[in-house]
Amino acid sequence: MIVKKAFPQQTGLLASPTRRTVLKAGAAMTGVVLGAPLARAQDKPKVIVRSLGGAYDAAMKKALHTPFTEATGIDVVLQTASAGQVRAMVQSGRGGIDVVDIGLPSMVAFDADGILEPVAYDKMTFTNPADIYDAMRKPNYVGSLYFATVMVYNTQVYSADKHPRSWAEFWDLKTWPGARTIASQSAGSVPLEFAMLAAGKPMDHIYPIDLDQGFASLSKVKPGVVKWWDTGAISAQLLERKEAVLGAIWNGRAQDLIDKGAPLAIEWNQARREVQGLGVVKGAHNAANAQKFIDFALQPKVQAELTKHIAYGPTNKSALALVAPADAAKLPSEAEHYKNSFDMDYAWWQANLAEVGKRWQSWVLQG
Repeated sequence: MIVKKAFPQQTGLLASPTRRTVLKAGAAMTGVVLGAPLARAQDKPKVIVRSLGGAYDAAMKKALHTPFTEATGIDVVLQTASAGQVRAMVQSGRGGIDVVDIGLPSMVAFDADGILEPVAYDKMTFTNPADIYDAMRKPNYVGSLYFATVMVYNTQVYSADKHPRSWAEFWDLKTWPGARTIASQSAGSVPLEFAMLAAGKPMDHIYPIDLDQGFASLSKVKPGVVKWWDTGAISAQLLERKEAVLGAIWNGRAQDLIDKGAPLAIEWNQARREVQGLGVVKGAHNAANAQKFIDFALQPKVQAELTKHIAYGPTNKSALALVAPADAAKLPSEAEHYKNSFDMDYAWWQANLAEVGKRWQSWVLQG
């Protein structure tokens, strides 16, 4: 259940209000009618989770949020916030978000900055922590799903036989004309890996990334980028509306549009495999509910159910047997997809995320 606050619009003024109408008006403002308390959303058990919007939130509602509320009585409240906004909330002591749902480059940075609480693995009842892949199970955060950033093209502009098949071709604005969309720094990380591949680096020698070379390569594709997207929802909207005909976006967002009949297709060659994570924000007002939410989210049946609604893969090994073959074929872990893609190097990003962010801010403002 997603809680939304609605405020009724006042359409006029009461003439000569009586004591009873004044009492009623005051009671409505406080949530009490003649001394009887009303159930208010803010009084109910809740957990505030960072929202990613669009198809992701819709899939999470079906596979996780609604079942969690039904099982625990805890409402899931979604709140949109960038990585920087989450950090500012914690550092200012304002709070606001209990569970941060974000890509691992940002999550690793949060951990290094000391703004995450330890994950209470020893108190889990829905999930067996040993079923989570070892590499995903960290003291202060946990990998919750696998996804990939892929090349997506419009099939009304390009065909299955004739479309860009590498990032070098995606970067070639003359041979492959059309508006592009690529992630911005505020989406979690700049796709410098694709810039390096476009510059001629092989997939197994991308790291360590030479920042001078990477940004120089980005400058070559910059004239063709109609928007540097900052949320998955926006990246999908740009392609759906044909404001961009080529994009570097998350595979689940693209697959959702394809399944709904959009004239799009995914080129899996040179895709970047990534991990989404969950963590409890330090000082969270609903910390116990946040821990229970993460416990519930990682169990096999929830992770397997998610693959029915969006093409992101489980980090719980026991979920794999529950995934339907038709859904497994759309995941980054599918054999052919996996063979032709590469893993994001989180150690490199942990060491360089701040510097990349600084360079991005000045670079993106340049003409």
